Parts: sequence; structure tokens; C-alpha cells
Amino acid sequence: MVTVGYEQARGRREKHQRPSGYKISRSKTFDVPLAKLFAAWQDKRRRDRWLKETKLVIRKATPNKSLRITWADGKTSLEVLFYVKGDRKSQLTVQHSKLADAQQAERLKAYWAARLDALKTYLES
Repeated sequence: MVTVGYEQARGRREKHQRPSGYKISRSKTFDVPLAKLFAAWQDKRRRDRWLKETKLVIRKATPNKSLRITWADGKTSLEVLFYVKGDRKSQLTVQHSKLADAQQAERLKAYWAARLDALKTYLES
């Protein structure tokens, strides 16, 4: 983090920039058990109700812990991490990496904010 801060201060690295491209993250807490949150991601039928991208590929799934996903564009990656916050409360973090530029990073940051809001509505209604 120190190196990143130094490079950003000197103009050598932009916000969200990493050696492998740009990377953004979003997180949200949900008033549902962790298993229900995980199922909303892993099960395609449930996922299609709140996430409009249908061509993603789950490369690795560790139940109730994490998902490694190739995004619909076939070039970028998602890492979805799940956390228990109580009996009926859970949290997730979406990290989208290998993004081409700062503009794509900002668009996807807004996209994930909207999609996580849609997921919250789907799960908690």
C-alpha cells in the first residue's frame, strides 16, 4: 500500500491501477444468512434474477467462502468473497480485475453498486 500511495502521489500510477490492469471493488452487507447469499451467486437461475450478465464462467467455488469467475467479456475476472456477520447477516465483496483503463474501472464501480443494490432487493424482499 505504501508503494501504491507513493506511485500515485508521483503520478506514476492512477487510481485503481495495478500491474495487471485496473482493479475495483464493492462490498455490501445483507440481512440474509450466508448460505442464501452464496446461492444467489452460484445458482444460475437465481443469479439471472438480479445480474444481467449471463455469459460468465465460475472457475472455482468454495462454498460460502468465495467464487472465482471469468466475466462475460472473457478477459476480466471477478473474485467474490463472502463473510458471516451474524446469524442472519452476511457481507460480500466483489473485486473486478484486469480492467483495461480508468474509464472502464469507474463504469464497473458504478455497475457493481447498482447490481449489489439489485441483489439486496432480490434477497431481502
